[in-house]
Amino acid sequence: MSPQEVVRSAIVSGIGSPLPDGFAPVSLEADGSASLLSVCVVVRTGAAAKGTLDDGPLLVVRERLDAKCYLGCVVDAALRVQRWVEIWVQDIDGIVDVPPAYRDALNNAKLDDRWRKWCDTIEASGLSNGLMHAGWEHQHPTPILIDLKELRAIRPIEAGSNSYWLLCEDDGLLQSRGLPGYGATPHRYLHIRELGGETFFVPVTRGAPSGERCLTPEEALGLSESRIAMNLSAGLMLVSEWRGPSLEEHIDAISGEKVVSASGSSARATPNGTAVGASAGLVAGFGSGLLTVGRSGRLAETLHLKLRLLLDAVGEVRAAVESAEAPMLNITADSFAVRMSTSAPGLPAAWTGRAVLRQAGVGVGIELAGGSSTLYMGPGGATTVYSPGVTGAQVAGVGSLRIRQVIGDAEGAAIEARLVMQERAVLGPGDLFWLRVSVGGQRMDLYGTPDFKKATAATEVPLRTIKQPMTAGVQQKLKAAEGVNIPGVMFETLPMAGSPHDLYSLVVLGVRALLCADRALGIACSDFQDFARAVEEEAGAEEGKRSSLDERIRKLITGTDAEAGKWRETVGPQHLRREPWDSASAMAVVTPEIWSGVLAALVKGLPGLGPDSSCKDFSDSPTGAPQRVFDTLLGDLRSLVVRTRSLVVSDAGANAEIRSLVLRRVKA
Repeated sequence: MSPQEVVRSAIVSGIGSPLPDGFAPVSLEADGSASLLSVCVVVRTGAAAKGTLDDGPLLVVRERLDAKCYLGCVVDAALRVQRWVEIWVQDIDGIVDVPPAYRDALNNAKLDDRWRKWCDTIEASGLSNGLMHAGWEHQHPTPILIDLKELRAIRPIEAGSNSYWLLCEDDGLLQSRGLPGYGATPHRYLHIRELGGETFFVPVTRGAPSGERCLTPEEALGLSESRIAMNLSAGLMLVSEWRGPSLEEHIDAISGEKVVSASGSSARATPNGTAVGASAGLVAGFGSGLLTVGRSGRLAETLHLKLRLLLDAVGEVRAAVESAEAPMLNITADSFAVRMSTSAPGLPAAWTGRAVLRQAGVGVGIELAGGSSTLYMGPGGATTVYSPGVTGAQVAGVGSLRIRQVIGDAEGAAIEARLVMQERAVLGPGDLFWLRVSVGGQRMDLYGTPDFKKATAATEVPLRTIKQPMTAGVQQKLKAAEGVNIPGVMFETLPMAGSPHDLYSLVVLGVRALLCADRALGIACSDFQDFARAVEEEAGAEEGKRSSLDERIRKLITGTDAEAGKWRETVGPQHLRREPWDSASAMAVVTPEIWSGVLAALVKGLPGLGPDSSCKDFSDSPTGAPQRVFDTLLGDLRSLVVRTRSLVVSDAGANAEIRSLVLRRVKA
């Protein structure tokens, strides 16, 4: 059984039930301590632990670059589950496999700081009731091993001194033994604090150099098949409530998707989103019930609920970016879970769901040009539909540079120049060039962006470098080289990233929620981007005063020509649910006014599309406040949530007022 299936099975059984057969809770309490309620990690036992294709006895719920999340629970003295939890453990071995530029920008100090900020973000988001303070959030615990025979957690002790092995954060001590320091590197070592300079060291991260006084984890800690590591590198930890189903599961549930029971059998979803059959309790726990019964009411309610989820998601990302002071660069639908409220009696489960972030971002800032500018980048890897893909492939080589103009003052200088490369390369406006130039015996590193408005293939690239500190003498040497062709210039492109990339990902999430109930995300994204370009072309074709974005969209989707019919079919509200709807009927229910507002909010969120975009390009991020790029989308979604609420819940008082005014007018 997967972690999700274990939880789902337990949801059907209810709180207060023991774990399913083949699984056991292992308390993470310190040796010798006892309590009425214990935080435990769930392990497979017996036959369940053999022949699995995942990470062995521990159930890994999800992973990110610097952490693993294990399935856990809180149990009482009778080992009955009282609450399901996620146990996040800092694990930085994955950093070894990322591109060098990203890896070199990371170290233990930055990783620890990012973790602590992530914990602070959870606190600040109002979800602190789901955070269980164990003291591991901001201070490194001892390493934790799991004894599978005795089903207990072990804090390893060094036999000679009878002292705990602890993470060594003393840079001076490590370097005195020829080992890399803690703060400025990603390498980690355990040591015995009480032994001081006579301690042995245990390298516990992949690729960490070894030395004369180093022992292997097997030698020092007794690792074996029956004694496995849960937190070998003493990483920071976070225990929070299990955050419920994924956002995708929840979206599919309120869209009328089929649901799957804990046993794996399908259950039929009825039109109002409830389930019949054995999995009714499971589906209720996953929040698929709707308020309305009628077909038209279900369509309007689905729109309202999905807009609320999008509003939650954008707000969560904004808070995370503001806390980390860096873009996330890893947003997908899987980045979010849906937390269900138990304090809303009388409301259907779907109305109590709130989208919450369940993972931290991976964006890392690299200071450039003496700290005058910061480049943000992610770890790379496979491109997904949520990635904007605006930058070209990474290019490196040797070319020639012709300086056109040096623009300087007492604080520094920027350079306008043209770089000539040997081969044609596809470059985007968001790419950053690193250049190593020698002028008058002076070698310097410059960073510049290409003067392209759109991605293009070129062998000659016009550049403007980032202003950086330069002495008057260096500026004079550069000015003397204006118009000169400088050969042998080393260059490399560094794809830039910023919070507009996250904004793009959130727009794709909006497409996933609003336009994908009956088709694949790739098709829906392609159709929406075609529509967005058509909206901008419509603006360009207008003469005189430019009409508003909402007006242009309404014109495109309500016209009587074939073009309008095509757009109604591709981006109409009939894609909100799996129920069969024709585009005209669905539009009549949702209304063209509201639907054009929905589409306008998403169009404005596409960076660099045109004058309607809230970000002019993917580098358009306010200095010192990257979170502000989300404000336009947040405002639009708040307005839409209010407007669509009236489609679902009518205001009886307001209706009575209007009725009385009409009657008064008729009598007059």
